[in-house]
Amino acid sequence: MIAIFCVLIKCTKNPCIYEQRWGFGLGAMQFHKVAKIGHGLKTTSTLHSNIYAMKNETQPNNKANAITLMIIDESGSMSSLKKATEESHLGILQRIKSECTEMPNLNQYVNTWVFDSHRIEEVQTLTKIEAGDSLKPIDLRPNGSTPLFDAIGKACTQLEILMGNLKFKAEDTMVSVAVFTDGEENSSHTFTQGEVKRLVMRLKTQGWSFNYYGTDVSVEEMKARLAFDGGMVMEKSDRGFRSGMANYSMSSSNLKSSFLKDWMKEDFSE
Repeated sequence: MIAIFCVLIKCTKNPCIYEQRWGFGLGAMQFHKVAKIGHGLKTTSTLHSNIYAMKNETQPNNKANAITLMIIDESGSMSSLKKATEESHLGILQRIKSECTEMPNLNQYVNTWVFDSHRIEEVQTLTKIEAGDSLKPIDLRPNGSTPLFDAIGKACTQLEILMGNLKFKAEDTMVSVAVFTDGEENSSHTFTQGEVKRLVMRLKTQGWSFNYYGTDVSVEEMKARLAFDGGMVMEKSDRGFRSGMANYSMSSSNLKSSFLKDWMKEDFSE
């Protein structure tokens, strides 16, 4: 019998921050996960809802898993790029849908967040993509400034918690994270650059990869500051965003193909 419990502990120094402790008990064995939670991160009830919604979609033992996490800027300066970004996001989903046929031994999941100074919101909860699915575009509402660090910290923290509760195994799962933004960090309140970098470095040891797509010359500097691996400088135009997001879609597909080949070699050699 497995017992699941969760405790939210309010931080007296910062009322916007909570410690979330998830516990699982199996006989005498127990472990805990701790996550820092600020504005925009899902509450306990929402996390439970996500877990229950996916409880029948846990991965079969004979398949590997690929999770695509997209974190998309919707600050006010993204207004002119709204349509191109929405359509390019849908294009990435369509490519993933095609991969379900091309890579039948790989379960495909997508999780999408958007962010500005008014909301950091999960607009697509962790969802399993199937070859026959009907796909819908996201709806960006450009507004406010750019809490980049908070968006990355919250999205990655919540996904890690959810994956743990759904019992995804690191050896069977790859996670590809992509950030798409036209600006730089300017309004985070919960996560610092150092905290995000430490989070990224820890998750990379569990099979996560991180990609930063931005529109200015500081992209390489930002990748270094956050320990991101991939990404590129995009032209700040419809064409630039379409090209950059298409580049991510292709590189992510290639990474999945390599991961699956290596996974199948290891799986069949056991």
